[in-house]
Order: sequence, then structure tokens, then C-alpha cells
Amino acid sequence: MFDLIIKNADLDGKLTGIGIKDGIIKAIRPHIEEPSKDTIDAKDKIITSAFANMHTHAAMSLLKGIGQDLPLMDWLQKVIWPLESKFVSKEFVKAGTELAIAKMIREGTTFFLDMYFFEEEMASIVEQAGIRAGLGFGILDFPTKVASTPDEHIDRAKHFMHNFKDNKSIIPVICPHSPYTCSKSTLKKVINLRDEYNAYIHMHISETKKEVENLYLEHGKYPIEYLNDIGLLNERFIGAHGVHLNDEEIAIAKEKSITIVHCPDSNLKLGSGIAPIWKYVKSGVRIALGTDSEASNDNLSMMEEMSIMAKLQKGYLQDPTAMPINKAIKIATKNGFEAFNIKAGEIKEGFDADIIIINPNDITNIPIYNKKASILYSLNSSYIETTIARGKVLYHKGEFKTLDIEKIIYNTKHWQDKISNAL
Repeated sequence: MFDLIIKNADLDGKLTGIGIKDGIIKAIRPHIEEPSKDTIDAKDKIITSAFANMHTHAAMSLLKGIGQDLPLMDWLQKVIWPLESKFVSKEFVKAGTELAIAKMIREGTTFFLDMYFFEEEMASIVEQAGIRAGLGFGILDFPTKVASTPDEHIDRAKHFMHNFKDNKSIIPVICPHSPYTCSKSTLKKVINLRDEYNAYIHMHISETKKEVENLYLEHGKYPIEYLNDIGLLNERFIGAHGVHLNDEEIAIAKEKSITIVHCPDSNLKLGSGIAPIWKYVKSGVRIALGTDSEASNDNLSMMEEMSIMAKLQKGYLQDPTAMPINKAIKIATKNGFEAFNIKAGEIKEGFDADIIIINPNDITNIPIYNKKASILYSLNSSYIETTIARGKVLYHKGEFKTLDIEKIIYNTKHWQDKISNAL
């Protein structure tokens, strides 16, 4: 008996059934006759892999839309960091994470990579919601709400790493914030912790020209070169943004098999620049996709992010062949899972059943001749009808199966009122 069968699934133009058992796609064939605990009919729908959002600060969803029309450092130093200093707490992180995860499930994301504080609070919500996440405490050289010194930040990270190292839904990650907020001494300690747990590192790199120039003035090296010389880079390094990499850095990124996470919407809104992602791809660098926080993006839609990514590269390079459909979808799905050695991101036998079903049957979407092109260029996440993570239906036709949406809305309004009074 299967746990779930998706019937009439259109895979590359062929109607087929998908049999799911114990969270794994066990059978893909035209007719599945075996019984199932649950069945979903995907006739006239579009079925594809769920998304992996590879750079988030989920709890910052409570700060969505604050601090508009500012460059990154002004936005951080004058708006975001003061608000975080006032409001960030276990309760803030819990409410913000519940809101963000509800949105991600609604918009087809079943794995996300996060850097923030009070990650234990986040972990419990991830497990309750039924998705997966890479989570890590931000490590900085200056005091935050969770630690006063770099050593205290690293101790918090180590404690989290130890407690969640065997968790099936949480991958504990080490998160030094950036080269401009972490000294070389701090980063050396991060390396020691990484080696102790064979851990992943998630870090902001080369987001703005100014930070790149400042690092070069201070150390005589560009960010990727600097981090490589320290010994921070390997196949488990996830670098968010990577907007301003030179040819030498691209070569190092390929050699060390790191992953660069492209966040086009956030980079555009903050005026940080347009990363030449197609150049990175052609150079053999693994690229994944992320939204960044809602505070800098204003949404968590991976469908929108993916569309912006593809169109930007075509326009930026004046080359309509750049970032073709299949490559763009792979960057938003398989590449993110693959960076964490998760066998998901494709609808194949033996892969985890992380799947979304889209209902395109609306006047705004027809006619549809190429379903993959529609996913990339014309559909939006409001047409996602079903989100499945490891074979479990988390959202279906307007109903959240694992989250109390009314409670989340109530808590969000409560925090909105508190934060509004401080603006």
C-alpha cells in the first residue's frame, strides 16, 4: 500500500501515476493499481519539484516593508539593527518564523536555509510544519540579543550543532555573518567548529561593491580569495549573494566546489547590483537561489525569484539564450537540495517526494503550450494548489494541514502593532 498516489500527473507530456511510500517516490508508471491511503488527482494541473530557498532570515518577516529606498548599510545600521535590538526575542523569532514558514509552504518551498538568532525556537516550528531547514545562529564580532562576544556566539552555535546533529528535519549550520562583521580570529574559530562537526557554513559574501573594496583595503585580498586563504572554503560552504566576484574568485569558487546563492530581488531593491550568475554557471560554479528576508525582498516567492533571475541574465547580457528554462528551474529546485546532499528536487523514483501541484486553469494563464515556460515566465505562486514535503501533504486547496493559520495571523497583527508604535 502506498501512502499517497498522485494520478494523472503530466511528466514531460506523458500522463502517469506517482506512488509515494515513507516519504519517497517509489513508483512512476502509467497505471498504479495498488491501494493508497490518500490520492490526489493532478489532471489538467502542472506538477513539478518543490523549491529550496537557500538564503533566508525567516523571522524578519515581521519587519516586511520597513526601511524603503535605502542602500544596504544604511538600511541595516539605521533601520534594521536598531529595530532588532529593541524587539528580537524568543517570542519575536517564533512568531516571525511561523509566518515565514506558512508563506513558504503556501508558495511551494519545502527546504530553506536560515541565519538568525534563537534558532531553537525556529527548529520546533520547522518540525511541526513538516518541512526541512538548515538553521544556524548568526556569529558576529559585536554584541547581539543572544551573545556579547564572538566566543559566546560560537558557543551558542556549538551548543545548537550538538543538539541537532542527528535531527531528521534540521541541518545545523554555522553562520558567520560576513567577512566585514567577523575578524580573522573569529573565522579561525569557525573553521575549528566546522571541522569538529563536518558542518556546513552559511555566510554573506560580496553583496555590495563597497564591502568588497573595504575588505581589499584592509587585507589586500578580495572576499573569496581572503576566505580561501583562511581555509574557510570547501564543498560545504554556502555563500549568499556573490554579486561582485572577479575571475580569480570565480575560479576559486569552482575549484573549492562552493555554492553561491543568488538573491536577485533583494539585490535589486537594495541597489547592490546584478550578479553575473550566467557567467558563474558557465564557469562551473554551483548556483542556488534564495529570497533573502522579507524585510529586504518583501516576499518569499521562489517562483518570482526564479523568473527575475532568468530575465535579468538575458537583459543584463543582451542574450536571450542565457539562463534557459531547464537550468533556471534546476537552480531553484535541485541545486539547493543537492548542496546539502538531499536527494530531492526532481520527480524521480528514489527521490524524496517534495512536490508541488499548480492549477493554471485561470483566464490569466491560458493558452499554455509549454508548461515549464509557464512556471518560469507567467505563473505565480498564488496558483500553487498543493505542497507536499517528504510525501506529506502540507497544503491543499486553501487548507494548511500542519499550521494554525488564524493564530499566525493574530500573532502577526500583534507584532505589527508593537513595531508600528516604535517607527
